[in-house]
Amino acid sequence: MEDFGMTLAINGQQIPATVHPHVEGETTYYDIITDSFTISIYKDTLYTWAADDNAGFSNDEISSIGAQLNNY
Repeated sequence: MEDFGMTLAINGQQIPATVHPHVEGETTYYDIITDSFTISIYKDTLYTWAADDNAGFSNDEISSIGAQLNNY
């Protein structure tokens, strides 16, 4: 899987990010790297996303980030 760039909309801010997708077992993780934070998220269910370490983000914010990944 190739890394790709995207702009995340989080809390009213537009944040440039690099996304590094990778597979561990049967789960695809998306490492999201910005100048101010890094978080690794994965699709938990059909409609929800989760993170093993939330990096200070709420579940709703993590799901919002995941939903933005659906466009890529």
